[in-house]
Amino acid sequence: MAVMFKLSLSYLSKNKVQNLFITLLILLSTLLVCTSIIILANTGNQFNEMHSRTNGSHQILTFDKGLNDPQTVHDWWAAQNGVQISTLLAYQTLSGITFDGTDIPNIYLYMMNTPPPPWDVDKLVFAAGKESSSPAQGSVWIPTSLANSHNIIVGDTIQFKTGSTTLDLAVSAVVVDVPYGAPFTNTARIWMNSTDYQHDFSTLAGKEHYMMGIHFDDYSMSSSYWNRYKNEAGAPLLETKMEFESISSFYLIINQIVGFIMIFLGAVMMMIALITIGFTISDAILANYKTIGILKSLGLTSRATIGTYVIQYSLLSIIAVLPGFALSMLVSKFIINISVSSLRTGTSDLPVEGVGAAILVGLLLFILVIVFVIFYAKKARMIEPVQAIRYGMSEDENVAMAKRMNSPLANVASFGRLPISFVIGLRSLIRNSKNSVLIILLTSIAASVLVFGYVVLTSITGIDQTAAKWGYDNANIAAVVVNKTTFPRAELQNVLEEDPRIQNVGWQGNITGVIPSDVSSRNPASQSISLYLGVLDGSYEDFGFETLRGNNPERENEISIGVSAAKMLNKDLGDLIDIYIEGEKRTFIISGIYQAISNMSVSGRITVQAVRSVNPRYSDIDVAFINVINPSQAGAVAAQLNEQFKYSASIVTQKTLLDSVYTEAANILIYPMALIGLLFIIVTFMIIFSTCRISIRKENKTYGIYKSVGMTSGSIRSSITLGVILLSLIGAMFGVIAGVYLLPLLLEKVLSGYGIVQIPLVLNWWGIILFSCLSILAAAFGSWRSSKVIRQASPRILVIE
Repeated sequence: MAVMFKLSLSYLSKNKVQNLFITLLILLSTLLVCTSIIILANTGNQFNEMHSRTNGSHQILTFDKGLNDPQTVHDWWAAQNGVQISTLLAYQTLSGITFDGTDIPNIYLYMMNTPPPPWDVDKLVFAAGKESSSPAQGSVWIPTSLANSHNIIVGDTIQFKTGSTTLDLAVSAVVVDVPYGAPFTNTARIWMNSTDYQHDFSTLAGKEHYMMGIHFDDYSMSSSYWNRYKNEAGAPLLETKMEFESISSFYLIINQIVGFIMIFLGAVMMMIALITIGFTISDAILANYKTIGILKSLGLTSRATIGTYVIQYSLLSIIAVLPGFALSMLVSKFIINISVSSLRTGTSDLPVEGVGAAILVGLLLFILVIVFVIFYAKKARMIEPVQAIRYGMSEDENVAMAKRMNSPLANVASFGRLPISFVIGLRSLIRNSKNSVLIILLTSIAASVLVFGYVVLTSITGIDQTAAKWGYDNANIAAVVVNKTTFPRAELQNVLEEDPRIQNVGWQGNITGVIPSDVSSRNPASQSISLYLGVLDGSYEDFGFETLRGNNPERENEISIGVSAAKMLNKDLGDLIDIYIEGEKRTFIISGIYQAISNMSVSGRITVQAVRSVNPRYSDIDVAFINVINPSQAGAVAAQLNEQFKYSASIVTQKTLLDSVYTEAANILIYPMALIGLLFIIVTFMIIFSTCRISIRKENKTYGIYKSVGMTSGSIRSSITLGVILLSLIGAMFGVIAGVYLLPLLLEKVLSGYGIVQIPLVLNWWGIILFSCLSILAAAFGSWRSSKVIRQASPRILVIE
């Protein structure tokens, strides 16, 4: 045992730099894998904890269509056992908000009449400001999502547009409002003082609406309640019903994306680490072949020889795994805090779970290292002392190397036909075939990760280029209505018709379509489904709405539905579907199926004629889509129209609307993606440095001969680096293909649950090439630095060795 331990310490002290890099590699593998485990373990934990703490709603009923009496529905639910409900919450809607002199686009506001406590459902948690029973007069409570995304703090004043006037209200508190406080949302509940609410909205045109929250003791039983409601009321609920899945979706999406990607890439890095350790041991055995042979001839057993490597890498693993785990706690906490910042209260961090699972993963990594060490170190059993002393390797390996060096490829690489620098680099690659394969594999993986991260971020920041593929329109300008009752549609219509820069205009509203439970052939016992229906007065094709299959509706009896709705209802193109619209049943034929991240694709598109067959006076408008003849003028046209109609509509370019939502997502994703990319660059450098260092040591005599015949250290080092660059170039080419076409399939697995089954990618090939070259640079730098030993040694010493 003492001999084994001394030999292990000897190997550790002899190859300090190489062992340092192996330790760092194990550390980074532990960091990435444990971080991903903790993130996945906390994917729903933070939301579920806050939802439980606030006794959050599982469903939100919004009575905005006038099709059901709010009080009657509220009374029915109040009489049910096993559920808790909120009071009827009165509200009025606004769409215009200004902060610090700047309009905030794409924000839909529910101006709430704050009820007195106690609240049985959806209790508000104060994140900032003084806790009180209701906002003071002249002040409001705003959700954390709105405050965080626009840097609004307690004491700031916000202007709410109500038409020709504004409401100037101070922020007295920032609250966690679970149903309407998710990140990336464009909807917010603003909690007003009851006296302010009555006074400010009494003089405004517009109808007061109500909403209520329902909390089930057992959410899985919700369908039985709704079936009972349908039977007793004689019809399903015709108003808007928001499900728990929609409430939770945007709280979870970022962590799911990051965690899913990191667990895969962490597993890849772990595999690279284990393979690298195996290659290192194999090369170490080969480099010390004569020494091991002599020791075995002196009586050292094969088991003791293997034990020296086990002890060596056990010490390195212990040194690496513990700090790797500790760093993973810090990194995962940072990512979790920024991804669910809207659930944070005050300056305290959110509690982190999954530590036990991360410890088990760290232990598993340690065990895997030892298993791989034993597996590769078994080669030492086959060492024959005589062959080791004569060849410095086994006789079979000596014959195999001679065959490689005399192969047709090696013969092509002759001094008479190719430049010397190229020949030296190529023969080094042929001689060390395992290292060459590792370099290609490593640079391929590193390039794929870097390219994938770049493609994901550019696809989100450039979402305006693929908006239609995400389920949005592709119009140049959108005029978002501030107050529907005062919106001068006719006046805006006249202005747009007289403007020669305008190409066409479409008017879109929305209604809630209700699909009764017996429509779904897949699950007849399921509850009725509330389907968000976009209603367009105009052509869907003119404004760029796309479908995955089929076409958008053109006739009164046609509908296109989202992929999630099609899956839930087991429907396909050409099928018929019955939908209640404003209380009347209509039958549609499915003309198209599309994907949309909004409403998780539980939605549909119909024509305005379809609604007017039920309600001939329908003219509800949420937004006007405007196309200009020259897209470069969109910004100027939007600015002019916004100035003219600033009291009744928010008129901005489509890019402005999309950026208001997705810039925040990109800002959050950039940190974990940058971390992953940096780790893989570091790993690429470390492994190639280590493998090249081993190869150079084995070729000391050859390089000594090169220097003795007049070659400089720089030319030899350049030759070695050139060979690595050629291999890295091949690896980077494979990496680009994987990063652009294969790894995005991972992201589709996550986003399919949010209504996106085909990820719309923005491919900037110059940027893709640039990021793929980072892996080549890391490999080249690692090779160049490892060859520094050639410069430091004299030809005489090298030849003697």
